[in-house]
Amino acid sequence: MFELIYRSKAVPNLSSSDILDILKESREYNLAVDITGCLLYYNYEFIQILEGDRKSVMELFSKIENDKRHFNLDLIIQNEKHHRTFKHWSMAYHELKKSEVNDLSKDHFINSFLTISHLAEKPTDVIKLFWKLSNELLKS
Repeated sequence: MFELIYRSKAVPNLSSSDILDILKESREYNLAVDITGCLLYYNYEFIQILEGDRKSVMELFSKIENDKRHFNLDLIIQNEKHHRTFKHWSMAYHELKKSEVNDLSKDHFINSFLTISHLAEKPTDVIKLFWKLSNELLKS
């Protein structure tokens, strides 16, 4: 089992329909090649963790690197591990728009996400780093 985290900036004109396209493509592809993970999008920034077979994850990451819907892609860390952390998520996702952060449901999501991050099992340094980066992004 292999995992990696990357972060990137969304292009300024990225729309909600672009995000839906990304999710549809991701979920279909990930199910087909047995990749799981989590994608967080907030304030025009993506943080994603991917896990699966090394070859499959690296092939997907290569596709992600060439995607024109984002830039400044930074591969943060990659690692071998023993088991999946996001085994039930072909691609978990929630979009938070900065303009909506004051909305009660968005505040609730952020608080819930931060609570989950504190309670979630963190079997590898990569998982610990993913939750740390996610927390930093949401608190900014």
